[in-house]
Amino acid sequence: MNVRIKDHLALASCLLITGMTVQADLTDDGSDNSGSSTSPLSSADMGVLFYQEDAHRVQAAEGVIALHNVQPDESSWDVHLTMDALSGGSPNGALPSRLAQTFANPSGHSLQATKVVQTAPGVQTCTTASGTAYACGVTTGGSSVVGNSSLYNVPAGSLPLDGSFHDRREAVDLSYASPSVDTWHWNTGGAYSHEMDFQSMSLQGSVAQDFNQKNTTLSLGVNLEHDINNPVGGTPQPLSNYSLFEKTNNAGKNVADVLFGLTQIMTERWLTVVNVSGEQAHGYMNDPYKIVSGLDAQGNVVGYIFENRPTVRNKTVFFWDNRYAFDHDSVDLSLRSMRDSWQIHSLTADLHNRFLLGNGQFVELHYRWYRQSAAYFYRLYVEQGQPYLNDVSADPRLGAFDARTIGIKYGYAFDQDSTISVRLERYQQYTRVSQLILPQLQGLNLYPGLGATFVEADLQFKY
Repeated sequence: MNVRIKDHLALASCLLITGMTVQADLTDDGSDNSGSSTSPLSSADMGVLFYQEDAHRVQAAEGVIALHNVQPDESSWDVHLTMDALSGGSPNGALPSRLAQTFANPSGHSLQATKVVQTAPGVQTCTTASGTAYACGVTTGGSSVVGNSSLYNVPAGSLPLDGSFHDRREAVDLSYASPSVDTWHWNTGGAYSHEMDFQSMSLQGSVAQDFNQKNTTLSLGVNLEHDINNPVGGTPQPLSNYSLFEKTNNAGKNVADVLFGLTQIMTERWLTVVNVSGEQAHGYMNDPYKIVSGLDAQGNVVGYIFENRPTVRNKTVFFWDNRYAFDHDSVDLSLRSMRDSWQIHSLTADLHNRFLLGNGQFVELHYRWYRQSAAYFYRLYVEQGQPYLNDVSADPRLGAFDARTIGIKYGYAFDQDSTISVRLERYQQYTRVSQLILPQLQGLNLYPGLGATFVEADLQFKY
């Protein structure tokens, strides 16, 4: 599955389920209303999300159900169920070319030719050890393959997209929060996610202590995750010739996260949260469906290789969130900085501003700004005759880019315990390319950026 899409959907799902929680617990005058009920209430949150990229690229539909059950001793259970389906055209990592290109979907036998026909001179063909010919590069003439449904052609000047991309995901997240014991409380849980070609299992636990008459909370959390990649057609040999389609068995990785948090009530209206976290991932980090174009000194395609990324990635994240309630509106502003051992540095600013309209209605404006630098092994292409690279990827998610998200959300409260809302957001990504553009590449739209639209509907109620 396209990791970039998963990241977007995960973020959207988090917003869909959590919304502006602190704002929901503030009355019109800004005072805390979370403890006004004589007994704690359980709640349910159900939503659907639709995601569509421009230019007939990936589209997704997602459904989420979240249940929060509060026990008489004020302990609680949370269950999140998620299901989504994706389809559309997914970039395979190759660059656009002035000539038409032919690729294969990830099926293990998709490159095998069923028939070889003669066309105009100049085609690049490949031959297996047994003598079977199949398309492996540019279809400029000579021998070409027909009759193989696993092959797809990309017109000259177009970004190579695999139109056969599709995936489905089911995920469940279960957690338990203990009642407070003096000033201590803890939380534990686990999650499982299954896709056509990927499985993820995780366990998490956290402990927190309140100070300063419960105006200050310190927390420590740990998350352990194990992922298994089972790519369609097998796991490609890193840096191997795309035309040979050399595959190995499944591959996995382990991830460990540690988070230190501080939550401070600054005033009756102002809450601030500071988190510092570290993550180490070890194992298979590649996208098994991504390739890198191999070019000659003029920029002509001479072949393709499968990408390879380092097997270790360390991250450090600093996160600062401020939530403030005015008389008739509230603001949530968060800042995030991430650095990792791949030399990626990202900065994020995220702003939500909710306005109360009266009669149970509200409008919430959203703006998100993002910028990241490129991984040290990111390349638009590899050039024939240049020094050998141990790690290389042309995945634009690892490149330098800026992104903006602008959205609006409308909500209506039927009563104190039931709210319905709809949200519309627009995402736009702008790639920053610094690598030398070879003569045959000049004038081509090497990275057209990315635009996407989110539409969400959500129902929340207490019982």
